[in-house]
Amino acid sequence: MSLREELLAQEYDERTKPRGFVYFTDADGQVVAKTCRKCGELKQSENYHYKSDGLGQLGPYCKICVSARDREYYDKNRERLKQVKYAYYRRKRAEQLSLNLFDDND
Repeated sequence: MSLREELLAQEYDERTKPRGFVYFTDADGQVVAKTCRKCGELKQSENYHYKSDGLGQLGPYCKICVSARDREYYDKNRERLKQVKYAYYRRKRAEQLSLNLFDDND
């Protein structure tokens, strides 16, 4: 039995967004499952990250698609991201040293 059939058997309301994306709500109006905009699969709400302004306070993409997108971005921009992280580390280290956080003056 597919997820859609299970949700319909449990009497959740099936609704459709203007672009054709399907989502299911319970009696309280909480989103129980929705369609990922990237892969197009219907997934439970636990498979989405929290987003305060999203439909049902869920992001538009499932966690698997977000993970794949982030990995691809990191692979393409690895050197630049490493430079940014190292610059942040140096700046914070300089701030700590300027505040004498490492002195053992008792």
